[in-house]
This record gives sequence, C-alpha cells and structure tokens, in this order.
Amino acid sequence: MEDEPQGLRVKGRRRILPDSVSHRLLAVASATPRHWFELEELATRRGMRLCDKVSITMALKMLANHGFLERHQGQLDGNVQLYALTPEGEGLLDELHPCSGCLGEQ
Repeated sequence: MEDEPQGLRVKGRRRILPDSVSHRLLAVASATPRHWFELEELATRRGMRLCDKVSITMALKMLANHGFLERHQGQLDGNVQLYALTPEGEGLLDELHPCSGCLGEQ
C-alpha cells in the first residue's frame, strides 16, 4: 500500500500540505481583506518559495471555494478580488500545524 502524503485532505484527493503555497497564503491571511499580491508578498517574506501568479491564483480559489478564505470585491475596482480568513480557515491552520499562527502576521 502506498504511503499517503502528510497533510489535511480537503476534498477528494486534494490535500493542503504543511508549508505548501496554500498553507503559506492561508497563514498570512487575516480578517482584513487583502489583495492576492499583498498575500503573496507577506508569504514570501515568511518563507514561501517564489511561484507564479497562476499557482497563487489557483491556491486562493481553492481555499475560497472550500470556505477557508472569503472573497470580497475591491471598493475602487469591483473586478479586484480581496481575500479574508474565515473561522474555517483558522481551524484548518490549527489542524495543519498547531503553531501555524507563527507563520502569519503578528
């Protein structure tokens, strides 16, 4: 039997692995809505490897679709998506790593 990767199964075969792009983006999200590039910058400063816009966008969409982040429309431009951490997202962080709050913004 194959060893399954460590991490939390979100839906089907999808997993959020500790220190993955999804995990790092979730860890820097807060109750205050932020644009994807702000989340990317914060996560990169805290150790996330550099990755392209498509990878970040896919991770944010997956987290939002599963209820871990909430999408908000930008006030100046309604096409801009802002993301905020939900209580479910906080719970996921706790499940992934009890100290994942240390990855987030103080």
